[in-house]
Amino acid sequence: MKKLLTVFIVVFLSGCSLFVTGDYLGKEWPGRERGELIDHWGEPRELIESDSGEQEIIYKIFNDRCTYTFYADANGIITGYQYKSTLLGTCKPIG
Repeated sequence: MKKLLTVFIVVFLSGCSLFVTGDYLGKEWPGRERGELIDHWGEPRELIESDSGEQEIIYKIFNDRCTYTFYADANGIITGYQYKSTLLGTCKPIG
């Protein structure tokens, strides 16, 4: 009976992780350098640079179901990010 209860608890808790948003993955990056992000996450899918040197660093994962867009200033410092998901609002960590 203990084994069955243990299995039930593990399965239940694992299922809960499906409803945790992946938004938290970007929260640690504002204030850090763009190079650190690329070293950690790999080459972005797209890098858009404005005339003033600001950048949008775009990662698309899981068959384009999850998109992370990081914004960097002209000095390469990440100033913010945006997260979008078409997969139940969840994404799993990178790196």
